[in-house]
Amino acid sequence: MSDIRVRTARAHEHERVAALTVDGFRSRNSAPRPERLALLRDTPGRAAAGDLLVAVDEPSGTLIGTASLLRPGTVHARLALPDEAELRLLAVLPEHRGRGAGGALLSEGLGRARSWGMRALVLDTGWDNAVSQRVYRRLGFVRQYAREERENRHRPVKTAVFSHDLGRSRA
Repeated sequence: MSDIRVRTARAHEHERVAALTVDGFRSRNSAPRPERLALLRDTPGRAAAGDLLVAVDEPSGTLIGTASLLRPGTVHARLALPDEAELRLLAVLPEHRGRGAGGALLSEGLGRARSWGMRALVLDTGWDNAVSQRVYRRLGFVRQYAREERENRHRPVKTAVFSHDLGRSRA
C-alpha cells in the first residue's frame, strides 16, 4: 500500500505549492528566468485553468509533489488541442523522488482528464530528461515527434512531447 495520496490543492496551500514547484524545478535548473519563475509561482492561475494536484506523504501530511492539469484553451495550456487536457509543471521535492509521487500524479491526471471527457492527455519535458521520459513511457505515454517539430520551432529550450490516448473517440 502506498503512503502517497494525490488530491486537489486547497486554496490555503497555494503558497506552499508554489514554493514546492520552485524547489522541484530549481534542483534541475540553476536559476529560472523571471517569466518562468512567475509561472512556477502562479498556483491560483494554474488552479483556475484546471486542477492543481498535490502528492501528499500520508504519514506526515507533507506536500511532496505537484502537477497542473490544464483544460485546453486556458492561459497556461500551450500544447493541448481542443479535445486534450495538458499536464504541466510536474515537480517532486528532491528528497522524495523515487517513491512514486510522480507516477501517482500522472495516474491521477490521466483519470481526471478522462473524467473531463478528453480524448488524450499531453505533456512535455526536456529532451534530455531521461528519467521523466522513462516514467511517461511506463505509464503508456507515446512520444509525438511531429508535434515537437511544430512546438520547438521558435523556443529556446527544446522539449520532448508525449501524449496518452484516453480511449475516447473524436466527436
